[in-house]
Amino acid sequence: MKKKSILSCVMATMMVASCTTNAPESVDTCATASDSLKTTNPELWEAQNQNIELKADRSTMENPLDLNGFIQIAIIVEDIEASAREWSQLLNVPMPEIKVFQTAETASPDIMYYGKNYKFGLKLASIMAPQGFIIELHQILDDNPSTFNEFVKEHGYGVHHLGFAVGDRRDAVVNELVERGYPKRVEHIYEGGSWTIIDAEKSLGVNLNVKPAM
Repeated sequence: MKKKSILSCVMATMMVASCTTNAPESVDTCATASDSLKTTNPELWEAQNQNIELKADRSTMENPLDLNGFIQIAIIVEDIEASAREWSQLLNVPMPEIKVFQTAETASPDIMYYGKNYKFGLKLASIMAPQGFIIELHQILDDNPSTFNEFVKEHGYGVHHLGFAVGDRRDAVVNELVERGYPKRVEHIYEGGSWTIIDAEKSLGVNLNVKPAM
């Protein structure tokens, strides 16, 4: 099967899972969480609830994302051990290593969520496909503010973002997306790389992760 066909099948499966499984218990539950955040952290609440207005001129980007750089499908799951085991059995691949990406105590002070550092815990597991991209599973470890908790409270468990490697065009791509009207949810620049989550849910149905490389 060609790479394009494999990617299409995987993405279709992911999108169905995102839309049909593990939805929030109720709209009231989400509203309650939102009201609580509005009281306890109004600045973060305002950032999360900003109205995204894309520019009327939606011409082709000067610095577009490249499908050849499609490297990642990131899924938030409730139980990473169970999900990783099931994925490995479905794909007939070895069980991926599950590791703690960070805890609230070890989180980098350089991870910016809507422009401020919020320390949160996260487990992850990566399944590498032979075509050169990964299915990445995430499990949230606490209730601290993060793009992952924001997503689950709004949508339930599912596909949080698609990742694209853009090489040395990273700054140009991110800046053009922001100018186009897409806010930055997360920005983490570290020695040798970075990951930047662009909030594109309302327009594209999924967030984007723009990286220099895998």
